[in-house]
Parts: sequence; C-alpha cells; structure tokens
Amino acid sequence: METATTQSAPGGRETIVEAARETPVIARVQVLVVGAGAAGYPAAIRAARNGAEVMVIERNSVVGGTGPMSFVTEFLSCENISGILRELQQRLAACDAGPAEFLPEYFNLAYDPEMMKLCVLDMLVEAGVSILLNTQVVDVVTEGNAVRGVIVENKSGRQAILADVVIDASGDADVAARAGVALHPPADPQPMMMLCRMGGVDWQRMQEHARANPDDFSKLWGTPANALDGAQYVHLTGWKSLVEQGKREGSLPGTFGHHISIFGATPANLRNGIGYLYAVQVLNRDPTNAADLSGAEIEGRRRARDFLPFVRRIPGMEQAFLIDMAPQIGVRDSRRIVGDYTLNRDDIFDGAVFEDEIALKVHRGPNVKGWVRHKPDGSEGGKGHDLAELPIEVALLGIPYRCLLPAGLENLIVAGKTVSFDAEAHQRVRLMPECIAMGEAAGTAAAVAVRDGVAPRGVDVAEVRRLLAEGGLNLDRSKVRLAEVRQTLASRGLNVEMA
Repeated sequence: METATTQSAPGGRETIVEAARETPVIARVQVLVVGAGAAGYPAAIRAARNGAEVMVIERNSVVGGTGPMSFVTEFLSCENISGILRELQQRLAACDAGPAEFLPEYFNLAYDPEMMKLCVLDMLVEAGVSILLNTQVVDVVTEGNAVRGVIVENKSGRQAILADVVIDASGDADVAARAGVALHPPADPQPMMMLCRMGGVDWQRMQEHARANPDDFSKLWGTPANALDGAQYVHLTGWKSLVEQGKREGSLPGTFGHHISIFGATPANLRNGIGYLYAVQVLNRDPTNAADLSGAEIEGRRRARDFLPFVRRIPGMEQAFLIDMAPQIGVRDSRRIVGDYTLNRDDIFDGAVFEDEIALKVHRGPNVKGWVRHKPDGSEGGKGHDLAELPIEVALLGIPYRCLLPAGLENLIVAGKTVSFDAEAHQRVRLMPECIAMGEAAGTAAAVAVRDGVAPRGVDVAEVRRLLAEGGLNLDRSKVRLAEVRQTLASRGLNVEMA
C-alpha cells in the first residue's frame, strides 16, 4: 500500500507527502516530563513526590543528562546547594562517588557520572515515576492555545502521550519550538566541548607541579590552600605556558583556548588515577540542526584523538591513557523561549527581587556588559577566565516562575537552560544547580496545577514556594552564605568586592 509520495515544492525542493494515519495513544498521565537531564529528573521527582502521576521520556538510554552523557563531572556553582541537589550529593557520597562534606562556599562539587546516573535512576524509581527511554519527541498535540501532549517515536513506532501538564526539559526547547512558541533571537553560539575520561592520572604530581608554578595556573582552580578533595579543590586548570608552546609549534589541533583542565577529583578518582580532560572545543555549531550537531560530534572526537599525545606532556599525565570519550558532545546553549518575563543582566546586578522567585542563584563574575566567559571565537581561558584582572561582584539573584511559562501558550512549563533569559543573563544562569532548581519548581507547579484543577499559569505561586521549601530547596535569601563566598574568593587572590 502506498503511504508516501514525492512531489516538487517551490524552488525545486523535493518533498514527501505522507498519507494520513492514526497514531495510537499509549498513555494519559497527569504530568509528562520531556527530558531526564538536569531539569527533567528533578521535575519528575518533585511532581511525583507531590502526588501527581508522572511519566518522563528521554531520548537517550540513561537518565542524568550532561553528567553521564557529556562528562560534565562537576556541579558548577553550588553556593545555594539545597533540595534535590543536596540529596543527590549525599547519595553520591554514600557510594564513594563524591565528597562526604560540602559547604556552599566550596563552589563546585565533583562527582562520578556513572554513579550519578544510577542515583538519579533510584530517585525516579523510588518516587514512582514511569520512565520511557530511547524515545524522541517529534511533534506536539495542541488544542487551541493549549498543549495536550506530544507525539513520540521509538522502537514501537509512532505514538502519542497525552497529559494535563507537559514540562519541556529537553535542553533544546523541542516541545516549545514545535508548538510555535516565540523564541529569543539566537546569540553567537558558545563553544561545544568534547571531554575524555583518562586513566593513569597522577593527581598528586599534578598538584605539586601547580603549587610550584602558581603563575601558570588559575588562582581559583590551580593552587587552593587545601589538598585536592573533590569539594574545596575539585580540578586543575592551567598549564598556560604549555598551551602557548603548543600553539607556537602548531602541535595543538584546531582552535584552542589558553589552558587545559583536568576534572573529576572525587575521592575514588584520586585513589584510582582517573580524571576528565577538558580542552577540545568545537565552534559555531547549532545544536538544533542535525547536520551541525553531527558535524560537531565528528569534529570533537577526531580532534580529541589528535590531542591525546600532547596531553602526555603534562607533569602527572605522562602515563595517561584514554578510557573513553563522552557519549555526546557538551552543549552550552540552545533555543531560549520568550516567556511571561525575561530575566536580564540588569536584574542580576541590580539585585532585583521577585515575588514569584522559585530558585536562588549566586553569580560571581565581573559586572561588565557584554562579558562572556566562554567566548564564541574559542578564546576561552584567557585573562577573563581566571578573572584576576577584573573586579568580581558576588550577586544573589532570583529566577521568577514567569520565566518558565511560554508566552501565549497554556499547559506547558519550560525548565532548564532554555527558559526566558536574555543572552547575557543566560550565560550567567545556565548551569546544572540552577537547572535542577528550575526543574524542582516546574514539577512542583505542575503537581499543584493538577491538584487544584488549574493551568500552570494560574497556580498559587506562594503554595509552590511553600512546597519547594518543605522539600528542602532554599528560597530564603538570608540563608545564602554570601560573606563566606566572598571570603573564599579573596583567599584565593581574586579581586572580589567585599560588600
């Protein structure tokens, strides 16, 4: 039976006309979460813990997002660690996959990505979440101006899943884009990164070399007073002179920044000589374009392979060997929806306080318009990375619930790095801890919407905030340890404003 025919479209482009077909509805749930990454798994856990029937669908075969999939082996910027992130830290510590002690002013939290995806999986299963892996959203079911579900494809074919509330935690705003939500104009893309897991790493030798050559290393992540421990001292960033030498010789493959980083200093990795190599960048790729994304994966892997011989010049990496490359390239930015409110860089530095704050984030960086840590041209790791030449401002900011609500569309909540931020706010507020908090808020709001029989836009935000706090997420500005954060920065030689 003929199911599809070809025809010519205007401009000579060939198209396929598909025959009409019926798509089976395989599930009706109260809350459907699309994506099980940094925003998705907290959303599903929170919604289920608050009494909703929840399904999460994930395009990969594992949960956890960029941790296990892209080897982002640190929770970066944990100055307000609480809620699910604190629970995850404790679970990781219990299985020797992260440090046992962690205070907010330690900044970054190292963890093992393999154990992290298992801890996340346990939390989802324990909460009663239905999990559907290897499943890709391909379309959206709408009725008027409301989302009613999604169309997916997987090994079972093309199927529909209907829900009272859909949470888009896809990382690329896939549901929102397919529903026709307005998007902010794309900014120049920040570099993608291909990370590698390495064995044969002599952490002690690397640490001793950094202390003997402090000017060659980051002040923040090169020579802290304490020893490497996965909490106060979580990775090594530096070897600037070695990188400069490689550039002069032409022995570094492709565009390169000004430093190399070795991540993943968990207690187990320190004992076993395992680290994660962060150095290989891929520029000017669009993660929402299949050809671009494929090209980035290919380029990243080939360049990582070519870079490995150079790595053995690092003191402490002479015997290093490749265990594996990340299953997928690390993507920093993607689509950003236009929501009921757009957080902007002035909100951050002017100290704006919102009645509907559903997450608190500490930003430590220069109050300079146009400043970008990860520059699109690949000049990552220059003077701005260590921030030694710029005054550092420590700012406490709130993320409004309205940023998660796509303008003009009902029954959809967006969580993660694709919410309604302007370009400068986004590159300051896109890391995993704040994505986790946004996911917690999205899941809680969805559960409240289902419970009260209202749309997500109509929920009582005070009730959402109450439930978040009841579940351990800190929304009390007075409890964020800003003074301790400033003191830690100053102790490492940074020019921090001691407000």
